[in-house]
Amino acid sequence: GCPGVLSVLGLEAAALGECELTRLLQDKLQYEMRLQYMKHYFPIDYTVQVQYEEVLRPSNITRLRNGTVSEAALRYLWFHVSSQAVLRIREVLPEKHPSWKYTQELCQLFDALGEEYSKYRQ
Repeated sequence: GCPGVLSVLGLEAAALGECELTRLLQDKLQYEMRLQYMKHYFPIDYTVQVQYEEVLRPSNITRLRNGTVSEAALRYLWFHVSSQAVLRIREVLPEKHPSWKYTQELCQLFDALGEEYSKYRQ
């Protein structure tokens, strides 16, 4: 296990490395959690408007991976698109919404990951 994992949303989050933060995000973004917090708690037919460029499709990733894009750049691209998507969702959530805490935790993890990337991003 990783030290500090249990208290990741406390001050230790900034001390975790990219791998640990990514693993924690992966745990938070599991299908069951996304289904509960991003579907079941939202009204039927509720949508968040996004631009075409803000959608990250598997076919685009495959095309980039087959090109000259590095794995580090792909990880940063995933981070950027995902963190922006969570921010867009947070913009429309009232603080008393059942998904508020979940999205807050995601934002904290993305912020910590952003700090990690800022150390060595080109």
